[in-house]
Amino acid sequence: MKNIAYILFSVLLIFVTSCKDEETNYHTAARPGFTVGEQYEVGETVTFTDATIPNEGTKIVAYLWEFGDADKSTSTEQSPTFVYKKDGVYLVKLTVTDSNGLKVSSQKEITVINPTTPDFILDKQKYMMGDLVTFTNATTTKSGTTIITYLWEFGDEAGTTSDKQNPTFTYTVAGAYAVKLTVTDSYGLTASITKNVTVLDPSQVIAVQWSSPLNGVVKGGSSPALAKDGSAVYMLASMDNGAPATLNAFDVTTGAIKWTFNISGSMQEVDPNAIAKDIFSSPSVGKDGSVYMVARDLQSTTENRKVYVFAVDVNGIKKWCQAVGGNVNLYAITPAIDTEGNIYVANRGKEVFKLTSSGAVTKLTSTDCPDITGGISLAKDGTAYMFGKGNTGLYAYNTSGDRKKWLYNTDLGGASEAFTGALRSASVTVGGDGTLYSVVDISSGAGAVIALTADGSLKWKYETVGGIPDGGVVLGEDGTVYANGGKASGSNGAGVVALNSDGSLKWHYKTESDAQTVPLIDNRGYIHFITADATYYILKPDGTLFSSQKVGDSTTSSPVMDDKGNLYVSVRKDGINVMLCITSEATSYNINSAWPMSGQNPQRTGLQK
Repeated sequence: MKNIAYILFSVLLIFVTSCKDEETNYHTAARPGFTVGEQYEVGETVTFTDATIPNEGTKIVAYLWEFGDADKSTSTEQSPTFVYKKDGVYLVKLTVTDSNGLKVSSQKEITVINPTTPDFILDKQKYMMGDLVTFTNATTTKSGTTIITYLWEFGDEAGTTSDKQNPTFTYTVAGAYAVKLTVTDSYGLTASITKNVTVLDPSQVIAVQWSSPLNGVVKGGSSPALAKDGSAVYMLASMDNGAPATLNAFDVTTGAIKWTFNISGSMQEVDPNAIAKDIFSSPSVGKDGSVYMVARDLQSTTENRKVYVFAVDVNGIKKWCQAVGGNVNLYAITPAIDTEGNIYVANRGKEVFKLTSSGAVTKLTSTDCPDITGGISLAKDGTAYMFGKGNTGLYAYNTSGDRKKWLYNTDLGGASEAFTGALRSASVTVGGDGTLYSVVDISSGAGAVIALTADGSLKWKYETVGGIPDGGVVLGEDGTVYANGGKASGSNGAGVVALNSDGSLKWHYKTESDAQTVPLIDNRGYIHFITADATYYILKPDGTLFSSQKVGDSTTSSPVMDDKGNLYVSVRKDGINVMLCITSEATSYNINSAWPMSGQNPQRTGLQK
């Protein structure tokens, strides 16, 4: 009986419950809803699509849409559209009324964004005090919307503003300035963007990153060269106070010595009596990273006195050493390297040698060449150009045909004011069209910048006050010819001269100290040079001073620059020779120049581009 009663009670409970659910459904209002996107732009038509589901047996008889804007706009359409005129987040509410008079609501948030994106472009990343800064508007907006006003706030102490679309402004004080652009569009909406403008003091631009002692002294115009991979800078040092002549490799990041190669020690493996003392040349670097250099033996004048050519690998290990020539002397001969990796050297015994990268030696038929003291530069056709002692002239030699091409010695002086008297160390620059450029001293005692054709004919000559037996020419990307001005002659010379391609003067920046080393051109077209008193100058392309700083007591080295804008040079400071790494806001040497620095490239190969 209990089981029967329990079953009857359960059936009754189920019946009652079922009747209650059915009644609730019958009297419940519709299930409201609508579809709309999540984000729109100001001025864009927004469509609200009704998705209400009425209860069974009823229908929707009224719609009320509230769009959430400041004007409290509404609509009674089933699926209305609406255009928002301001950006923001809006709560949209739909209230529906069914045929039983029941009301129910649904709401959603939508985001309306300003279609105008303010922006502006600066013509440079950094500026110097006094530079004209150009601000270029780069604001974007949707079709049909226009920008009607601009407000620029330059962030200077005076609170200067401008309403121009693309204004300019000059900052006279160094610092970081927050520049704000506010634009107003045709809907009356405003939008802003702020960017920083960095303004530097040119007098503070030059910075010595590291200074490392050089174990020895620098003679003549010996200058540094860079490793092929840019990781090291190489510099030769002459014997000094018992310390041997060496090739030194410095880490470009820290200035730490990576290794030192003993030149005399290597020479003595060939001849136990050989000694290297004065090194006037510079190293050069081949495609495989090998470092080439040339040194003379200081034995008494005998047949054993030779010139030694070295190849050293990237770890400072000797690859080979070749003794060339007999009973000869040597001056500022930096090995030149051709496209096939052959190395060319010359000596003061009127001898020219060609060596392969493996060290095989060929003596060229060059008995008619002068007493070579400067050079060597190579044209792509295999012609080698090199200067002789005093007024002996500029010698052109066809290395592929093994013969003399010509000798230019018109109106040359005796090079009495050279680093080492009468030993001219000037080098030749080979332009993209084959024109040859160099600096000379002339018979009157003055100096000159000269341009010759490939056959040795004079194209033009620009005379300077002081003689220029040392140094050379670099070429601007636009063809401007820049040369060191040589001897100062008071305040009337030295510095750098800039010449047009026809030899006419563009400008002359003068210095009171001699300018005897080769200038250099950076990625901005700025001209770098260092005077004999170790003052480092940077000039703008128009010849005005960008920056200068005294970085030592004296120097005879030409600077080299890497593809990051770091400049390396050797100076004498506080009684010792040091290697310096200097930055100046340059980001590279000028890779588009036909000849941007001494030796044409950071490896000083002396090869025409």
